[in-house]
Amino acid sequence: MGTDPERWQTFRGERLVIAVARTVTSTVRVLDVLRPVLRDDPRVHLVFAFDPTSAFNDGVHALLRSVGARVLPWHQFARTDPDLIVTATENADLTAAHHTCPVLVLPHGVGFHKVVPDARSDRDRLAGVVPDALLRSGRARLAISHPDQAAQLAAAHPATAGRTLLVGDPCYDALLGGRALRATYRAALGIADGRRLIMISSTWRDRSVLGRDPALPARLLAELPLDDYAVALVTHPNITSAHGGYALRSHLGSAHDAGLLTIPPTAGWQATLLAADLLIGDHGSVTFYGAALGTPLLLGAFSDDEAVAGTPMAELGRIAPRLQRDAPLRPQVERALGRGPADDTPERLRKVGESAFATPGRALARLRTAVYDLLRLPEPENGAPLPLHAPEPPVPQDVPEATTACYVHTSLAEDSPGSAGRSGSSTVSSTTSVSWGSLGSAASPGASGPSVPSAPSPDASSPGWRGSWETEGPRIAVERTPAAVVAFSPPPTTPSAVDTGTPLGDALDGPFRHLSCADDEGDRRWPESASVLVRRTTADTAVAADRWIDDTLARYPGCLLAAATVTGRGCRVGLRDGRTIEVSATGTQHETAVLAAVVYACVRARRPLSGFATLALGDRTEDVELRPARRASRPRPTG
Repeated sequence: MGTDPERWQTFRGERLVIAVARTVTSTVRVLDVLRPVLRDDPRVHLVFAFDPTSAFNDGVHALLRSVGARVLPWHQFARTDPDLIVTATENADLTAAHHTCPVLVLPHGVGFHKVVPDARSDRDRLAGVVPDALLRSGRARLAISHPDQAAQLAAAHPATAGRTLLVGDPCYDALLGGRALRATYRAALGIADGRRLIMISSTWRDRSVLGRDPALPARLLAELPLDDYAVALVTHPNITSAHGGYALRSHLGSAHDAGLLTIPPTAGWQATLLAADLLIGDHGSVTFYGAALGTPLLLGAFSDDEAVAGTPMAELGRIAPRLQRDAPLRPQVERALGRGPADDTPERLRKVGESAFATPGRALARLRTAVYDLLRLPEPENGAPLPLHAPEPPVPQDVPEATTACYVHTSLAEDSPGSAGRSGSSTVSSTTSVSWGSLGSAASPGASGPSVPSAPSPDASSPGWRGSWETEGPRIAVERTPAAVVAFSPPPTTPSAVDTGTPLGDALDGPFRHLSCADDEGDRRWPESASVLVRRTTADTAVAADRWIDDTLARYPGCLLAAATVTGRGCRVGLRDGRTIEVSATGTQHETAVLAAVVYACVRARRPLSGFATLALGDRTEDVELRPARRASRPRPTG
């Protein structure tokens, strides 16, 4: 590179390999394989040539610089004399430079199963096939992952006959090698035990998952309880190239505020796929990899016109269940995750996926042999054996902050032994505040504070109270969804107390929900509308907590409860009528908003604010104790 390059070189290489980088997708594929293939061999010089002619070239140069690649300007490409050109794009013009060296074309997806727009005309073409001129020159070799692809290519493009090399799929091999690191990948994403990870994978164009339903990430986050589920999104690099990262983040703004994990398309999607419990995909290659791994799958979109008939991808589209966009999402997700052994769909999909990959585990070795054959060099005799690298742990982009404004769904149930003279079981559901415009139990900002129903005082002589609290205690289930995506929630099937304007003090048989918010929430809609406000930082003393409670209730007349955690003393919850309750859990659940929800559920159900209860949050349960306490500071007037 440059003038008289031999004068400046440290390594006296015998061969020059030029890797052509044209799009982010194709560049990533080349970067993933060339370093291990050329490992420990200073006989080979490797440089990259950046082809700027693609409409999707945004990010390519930055990607090459980020890995320290030596980049050859495209205008110098024609003046070089390489021994081998390697690329994972079929669109680079590799005949104009009058090179005579072989060209190894790697797939940048799974097989040859997709029809895409032709960059040189207004027609569509088979993805992965280089122009006929390069095929007729005899220089091109197309790497394939399964022998059936050679016959498919020969039928579609006779010039490919005899021009294919069976390599396998290095990406699929890496995925197989990373399965044992699933727990590591989940930890990197912050997915605690018991939560399910839903991964959305969207290819590009209008028939992709995001093309068909841009609101799908926000809708999932609005329906799936955040303590039970996490949602991650992987987008095809062409989406960012076409629209820009700024616009994409804007389109996903509410979902991001609600905790969406956005995974860089250049790194991390493999590990995220291995960490996922369910994949919602389309006709992109990531969906196919997920099916081959046996990951439960729903098709959020699928372009039958783009999937080539007779290919494994077309068969996947025929078998895989489809996500119904017009129906509630949570039941569909739960059904997909709960498929029993009698359902053979996952096994059928796995076999379809595997049908595209021959000789798994040997792709890099086969590729190295092919590269050195084309270079007319013997493979390194004393080099280290090829590594079997698992995918790197994922690093989400724009890591979302903890969700601080949530709609909290609570239900209180007790069994018959704890209820005097009753059989069976009873359930009381409680929640409040459907939207920030209709506060329900919480008064509108500026109005006088609402009344709080008085719960019965604990009475040891009451057999019903003793049975339900001292012997067993009620079970209080808590579910939370981010407030940021409330606009994407499905409409309620039954009117709530908020919808009908029923006062909080009336006897209600649900369902209800309440808005809980941290005191320092940046979006001021939420604290102005919240029924429960939570202090984000821990108070050093009960006096400090109570002063904060009094100030908060005075500042926000619509707030019914204010809660703060005190160092070493659990959670302290203050009601508007002056009562104060200390709440502590016997297990690991110490989140102030969750413990405050227990008190709120008891208030709504007119239950004693004293004794024990069982908290159910997601699939985890633990005991919670409520204890009346004296307010350490004098309540301030709120009228």
